[in-house]
Amino acid sequence: MTSATVPRRVVIELLSTRQELVHIVRIAVLIVLGVWLYLASALGDTTATRKNLLPYQTVVQNRPDADQRMFRELQEALLEAERERSVDGTWPDVRALADQGIPPFAVDPTAKNAVFRWQRVTSGTLVNYLGIPDRAGVPAWLLLVQEPDPGVPPDQNFEDEEHNKLLDGTMLHVSTWSYADGIHAPPRIVRLPQAEGWTQIYAVGPGRKP
Repeated sequence: MTSATVPRRVVIELLSTRQELVHIVRIAVLIVLGVWLYLASALGDTTATRKNLLPYQTVVQNRPDADQRMFRELQEALLEAERERSVDGTWPDVRALADQGIPPFAVDPTAKNAVFRWQRVTSGTLVNYLGIPDRAGVPAWLLLVQEPDPGVPPDQNFEDEEHNKLLDGTMLHVSTWSYADGIHAPPRIVRLPQAEGWTQIYAVGPGRKP
C-alpha cells in the first residue's frame, strides 16, 4: 500500500517595484560593460585613438594583464555604485560594495598580487573610490565621479566613456586613473588627478562611442 503524496505548498511573491528596478539596472550594467569591453578588444590602440590622447592618458590595452583586470573590475564596480546611487540617492561606501561581493572591493583569496586598501572619499559633488596597494611597484587606482553642481548644466547631454547618466537623469562625469608606485599615492580626495601624477585609463579612448 502506497502512502498518498502530500502536496507541497509554494509561496510565490511578486517583486516589489524597487526589486524590479534593481534587476533592470543590473541587466543594463552587464550590457553596458559588455559593450565597452567588446569595443576595447575590437578597436585596440588605433592610430586615431593615439592622436586623441593627451600625455597623461592611455588605453588599457597598453597596460599589463593585472592592470587590465583591475580596470575591468573597476568599470563593473562603478556601474554597481551608480545603481546604488540611483536607487538610494547616496553613493555606497566600500564596505557595502565588498559585502555584496563586488570586485575589486571584495577580498579575493585567490589573488596573488598586492592587497589594496580601498576607501570612498567625498567632497561636495566629487566622489573618489581610491585604492592604495600594500607594496611598492604596484599602481594605485582611482574611480573619480563628478556630479553636476546644482543649477549648472552638464558639459554634454549624451553618454560616452566619460559620461554616465543615472536613472533620474543626472549626468555624471566619470574617469578611471592609476598612479605608478601607488604606495606613495596620497590617501586624500583627488580633484585634479592629471596635475598630481595620475594617468587616465580608457577602454576605447576619448571621443569613441559604443
